[in-house]
Amino acid sequence: MESGPSTVRLISGNGLDHDEARDLVLRFLDGGAGSDPYPALNQIRRAGPVWVRDDLVVLSSRAHCEAALRSTDTAPPSTGACPVSGDRLHHAADQAFSADAVANLAPLVRRLVDDRLDSVAARGRLEAVSDLAHPLPMAVLSHLLGLPSPDAQWLHRRAMALSPALDPCPAGTGMDGSAGLAGFRQAETELEAYFAEAVERRRQAGGDDLLSRLIHGDEGGKRLTDAEAASVGRFLLGAGYETTAALVSGSVLALLRAPHEIDTVRKDPGHARHVVEETLRLDPPLQIVQRRAAADLDVCGTPVARGTVMVLLLAAAHRDPALTPSPDVFAPDGASPHLAFGAGRHHCHGAPLARLIARTVLVRFAQRVLGPRFALGSPSYRPATALRGLRALWVDADGFAGRDLPWPETAA
Repeated sequence: MESGPSTVRLISGNGLDHDEARDLVLRFLDGGAGSDPYPALNQIRRAGPVWVRDDLVVLSSRAHCEAALRSTDTAPPSTGACPVSGDRLHHAADQAFSADAVANLAPLVRRLVDDRLDSVAARGRLEAVSDLAHPLPMAVLSHLLGLPSPDAQWLHRRAMALSPALDPCPAGTGMDGSAGLAGFRQAETELEAYFAEAVERRRQAGGDDLLSRLIHGDEGGKRLTDAEAASVGRFLLGAGYETTAALVSGSVLALLRAPHEIDTVRKDPGHARHVVEETLRLDPPLQIVQRRAAADLDVCGTPVARGTVMVLLLAAAHRDPALTPSPDVFAPDGASPHLAFGAGRHHCHGAPLARLIARTVLVRFAQRVLGPRFALGSPSYRPATALRGLRALWVDADGFAGRDLPWPETAA
């Protein structure tokens, strides 16, 4: 297959024939949309289901994507999936991210946010990605799993290497994903050894962290083997770290683009929930997910044979005009229907923790960062298609208020 140009060429008009639609999809999946993928995504959605090959279809309407996610006869492709499946994985995730467990993490998250803002206050400028978005979820996940704090940078580099596996190249589009997959496999191997050692340490020392609870069991008797517990640790880090980081930086970007929302969050901290949900709808961290049909399916009138890979363009589905009359407008009004955390049995168990971290950052950002504004030009994005994450977001400020400001009762 011949490679296309480096940017998506939008085709005028709404009507695309099959070859035009397929060409547009392949250019988008090959990373050709640049920093603003949404014009291309909107045009792909209008084209309807696009068959890239007989066993690979791209779905982009809200109805198609939700139906595929909610189907009990679909599963993630094997790449990057957790080897602990079914009820055992669900139980482990339920332990880690129950409502009580997440609520108990709120004081830690608040302290960490204040610590990070204190660390940059003297210079009068912050870089939202490296100062907030990456350190915070890594610190929380490390606490949750009982991992040593000094390992954070090592874990960060390995976790970042996992994200290329989310891109749809390996699904059979004809594009070469070997370079990204090589880095993924090396990081996965290193993390496998790391978590095996972590589980062995927790078995000897014990503790109240998640790894200790998984290997020692609980009153329900849902004990995992050491290998399974290590797999859960790797999976939670890979699935939860970079997506949460992207949500944090994306939510800060949303506030900077709509400065009046900063005042609203400052006056009404509960409004941070709406900002986060609208960010998840309008600019979701995970733009694409893949599902494989485990049986012959009818997905909203589209026949999908068993074994077919479905590439779901969630970022296109979120801007479906069937949902809202102004789907491209940022409007955090409390009604932000989205599939950013999946649906049905494919719903992300870590969603409550990701939301907690993002809301907490926004509340304290609005309180403590005085006169925030863009610095050093436009935000830059990492070169990935499925996972939309900022590379850097510099913010200038008139100053930083002290951490002695009381946390509002309605804060995250």
